[in-house]
Amino acid sequence: MYKILCTMPRISCLAGHHSTPGVLYSMFSATSQVTANVELSVEPISCLHDEPVRIRVFGLSPGEDVTLQAFMEDYKGVGFISYAHYRANSCGMVDAATMESLGGHFKGIFPMGLIGSLLPAHTEQKFTRFFKKDPQNPNVVKVTAYKGHLGKEALCSTDVGEPLATITHLRHYVAPGVQRIPVHYKKVRGCLFLPPGDGPFPGVIDLFGSAGGLLEYRSAQLASRGFASLALAFFAYDDLPEYLEELNISYFEEAVEFLLKHDKVVKPHVGSIGVSKGGDLVLSLATFIPEVKAAVCINGSCANTQSSLHLHDRTIPGLDFDISKVKIDDDGVLDMYEAWEDPLDYPETLIPIEKADAHFLFLVGCEDRNGKSETYADQATERLRKAGRKNYEVHRYTHAGHLIEPPYSPSCYASYHKVIRMSVLWGGEPMFHQMAQVHAWNSTLAFLHKHLSFPKGKL
Repeated sequence: MYKILCTMPRISCLAGHHSTPGVLYSMFSATSQVTANVELSVEPISCLHDEPVRIRVFGLSPGEDVTLQAFMEDYKGVGFISYAHYRANSCGMVDAATMESLGGHFKGIFPMGLIGSLLPAHTEQKFTRFFKKDPQNPNVVKVTAYKGHLGKEALCSTDVGEPLATITHLRHYVAPGVQRIPVHYKKVRGCLFLPPGDGPFPGVIDLFGSAGGLLEYRSAQLASRGFASLALAFFAYDDLPEYLEELNISYFEEAVEFLLKHDKVVKPHVGSIGVSKGGDLVLSLATFIPEVKAAVCINGSCANTQSSLHLHDRTIPGLDFDISKVKIDDDGVLDMYEAWEDPLDYPETLIPIEKADAHFLFLVGCEDRNGKSETYADQATERLRKAGRKNYEVHRYTHAGHLIEPPYSPSCYASYHKVIRMSVLWGGEPMFHQMAQVHAWNSTLAFLHKHLSFPKGKL
């Protein structure tokens, strides 16, 4: 355990509490007036990003009100904060793992609420999604305890006053020994993350959505959990096409080829994981590329969406949306939920997953406002069921939104979409969304290990 500002003995009822000496973080000048017997601890002080921590405050007066705040910046320097109100127990302690928050960004017992409820600090940036551009550097989270129950306005003010205690916590995306290797193979552009050791490791193709570019943080985390993961861009990156107008299955075949040629990747199969547009792409990869034997579809459609997908012998058109059904709220945020056409009305766009020799995991946020993900999962699994297939799992998450990320990523209700150039509604309630992310991540790791660690026969 690492603690700060411990210059006086604790009150007697904490005498049985032991700690391991660590770095002392002092954020104030020598003249700062700080409550000397108050200690703030985060255990562990440094961990992988998908791991929980325990946040506690010691040395308070029994029944004393305290505000806990977390602060973190994104790669652009945008500040994200969360805060919660607690009341010390009879021993003068607050334990976020077991005690209820009385107010702030959440109420009730939410052990990782301070990390999972981080939101943009300033109103003009409230539709900013937290992106991790450089997963080799950890997120730096400053946790602070203030006297009393303070609101956002007070906490963001320069007159907030001195805190009772503060500590810096590090959240890492890469485990020690994970390798990051930029990829330029034929037309393939991306970044390969390899776990430490000789391997071989199960291989995974990692895809995101219609914002384009290259996001590496999920692959970094997959590598930290034992997978050789290729973060794959498919437009708006390097020399790839700028816009998502059309895609060719051959591009993804080259990505699979690259992965399987690597001496640290288990042969002869790989898996795939994708969210949003990446969700329908992984269904296509598992259907049309024989080496792809496992697909994790996160809030994706059962149809090919937005852009045409060229196969070797035909083209699957992209399912479109009806712009007249797009709703815009008072903040100028787009609600796409009713806008997408029903895939069953456009059968030519459907991905024939019932023909795939692969396994499927559908992760569904039941309050996804970007599309009818639960309906799409139902349509997909109904086709599999009618074909006599038992090669699928579905996990539905009540009150979870569209952007189901690895655990303890800040939940995002709405954010600016750089292609659409407007803010888009994603949906979800922070506490339930965070619980969904934990379960979805553990289910994903188990699913991929099950179907990729050893060669499988025909289904």
